Amino acid sequence: MRTIAVVNHKGGCGKTITSINLAAFLAMEQKRVLLVDMDPQGHATLGAAPTFTPSRTMSDLFIRDENRPLGLPDISCTIRERLDLAPADIFLSAAPERWAGVAGRENVLSDAIAQVDGLYDYVIVDCPPHVGLLTFNALKACSEAIVPMDPSFFSLHGIGKVFETFDVLEKKTGHHIDPRVLVTLYPGRSPFVRAVLEDIHKHLEGRYYQTIIRYSVKLAEAASHGVPVAHYSRQSVGFDDYRSFAKEVIQQETASTSEDVAMEGVPSTYDVSAWHVGTAVTPEGVVFTVEAPDAERVQIVGDFNGWGSEGTEMEHEGRFFRKLVNLNPGRYQYRFIVDGQWRSDPLNQTGDPCPGGFNSVLVLEDRPAEMTWN
Repeated sequence: MRTIAVVNHKGGCGKTITSINLAAFLAMEQKRVLLVDMDPQGHATLGAAPTFTPSRTMSDLFIRDENRPLGLPDISCTIRERLDLAPADIFLSAAPERWAGVAGRENVLSDAIAQVDGLYDYVIVDCPPHVGLLTFNALKACSEAIVPMDPSFFSLHGIGKVFETFDVLEKKTGHHIDPRVLVTLYPGRSPFVRAVLEDIHKHLEGRYYQTIIRYSVKLAEAASHGVPVAHYSRQSVGFDDYRSFAKEVIQQETASTSEDVAMEGVPSTYDVSAWHVGTAVTPEGVVFTVEAPDAERVQIVGDFNGWGSEGTEMEHEGRFFRKLVNLNPGRYQYRFIVDGQWRSDPLNQTGDPCPGGFNSVLVLEDRPAEMTWN
């Protein structure tokens, strides 16, 4: 059973939306998931089940009657298929005072999660946006942490403080947690935003997710309706990105033992397995082809279309996705978006560094008068 805390001391970074949507997409991938709301504001509860009126909440676990102790099985309830929720309410804010000076107060949630070991594949814990007893309980109970981060100056400055919290936890308790940064609310083309991402990748090598969550109004709309975007808008970048993110999290379950496929100028950690791609220059234009047998949706974006999503759908033909793009001679950057996850062209050794990896580069001189291709 994997235990993952979603944590950031800064508000407004997509922490609760990430908790809700990751839990929902994991459930859609046939995983048994428990979403634990550790924020007294109860936003995860409100965003996942707004009409649900719980008889017991996490406050009953922390501010308990010693004569009648409760555990997570007593509090959690099913809100969707394979998805359970342990709700929170404002009374949870009294927990720090209740446990002040009590030995072992940082282990309350750890002991509770131990009671459900084997009942779930994943326990996702939505943390409050500040450091304190509830956050330390969540981190002590989890072996992994997702740190959502919007690409802004204040987020970049504060991310070090978040990692300091993990270090303090390990020094005081000996408990190690494996954290990774997830970039959220990504607006796209701003040079400053790209610079922020480059700093993340430079200083946090191996401690960030490849998936980037793009800004999508549908994510906010879904939360306001109290449903994950998975059940609100399938035709949205929010749906694509969080589905891709859930798959990336699942892929971590079994680390590949095969050597990474590497190409010149591209990090060996970049996942290009099971891909065969290519381009063909024809009199009508450039045909981009990618083999993606398990994908549901593939798009191609580049500077030739302003990196926008309009008109970028590739045609599905068996194991392949193809797209004819009418280009004039010139130098172009491009990438594929496979089920929401951005990928460079693994067989194209020409690339320019960019946030999230490398943009592939195509230099088009003159089109041939006649050409055949397979």
